[in-house]
Amino acid sequence: MSLLESDAIILKTYPLGEADRIVVFFSRDHGKIRGVANGARKMKNRFGAALEPLAHTRIQFLEKENRDLVRIQSAELLDSPMGLFADYDRAVFAAQLVDLTDRFVQDHQPHDAVFRLVRMAHVAAEGKCRLDLAACYFEVWMLRLAGVFPDLFRCSVCDRELETGDERHLARGLQNAICAACDRTGAVAVHPDVAPVLAWVLKNRLDGAMPEGYERGAKNLRELNQYWIGNYFER
Repeated sequence: MSLLESDAIILKTYPLGEADRIVVFFSRDHGKIRGVANGARKMKNRFGAALEPLAHTRIQFLEKENRDLVRIQSAELLDSPMGLFADYDRAVFAAQLVDLTDRFVQDHQPHDAVFRLVRMAHVAAEGKCRLDLAACYFEVWMLRLAGVFPDLFRCSVCDRELETGDERHLARGLQNAICAACDRTGAVAVHPDVAPVLAWVLKNRLDGAMPEGYERGAKNLRELNQYWIGNYFER
């Protein structure tokens, strides 16, 4: 039996019996873990708001060999998500953060870059960042960190590097970029506003100044993101 401690992001909770909860949390040091929080459903409990979805929490838990569920001993709230859930649009964004993180992150596999990405998106959404840009940014980087975001700045046929203003297409399956000089039979044109937005996403933190006129490019890029996300999980 080991007593472990880690910063964590709460993903989901489920009722267990009359007073307990099963908690799914993404720990910075140990990956995604499921645990039991005894008494967490009682009106007065020692966990407070530390086990709410998207809460940034320092968790202590007991882990036993050959047990799927750990036992949560304590949870200290470091950053509350209540600022997001007080507003409908931000609440929808928060739910998307939780859902994508839960789907992409593997059990017991720590991923510090994903942990920092979720925290950055959370903080940005509570600030002045536009939610459509924050969602686009989060999706792009989750796909990149999973190793499945296509390279839109290099032609897959001639290997030429593409600038943000260059015309580009996506081959069948939308996994490979093709420049204007190569055979584009059956390919789909990429909206010209996508590349500048993507270039900004890849080079900047989410708390940086937003690119002017990004809305149309972000909308089209998000449509592509949704295709790639769906394709990734179908595989």
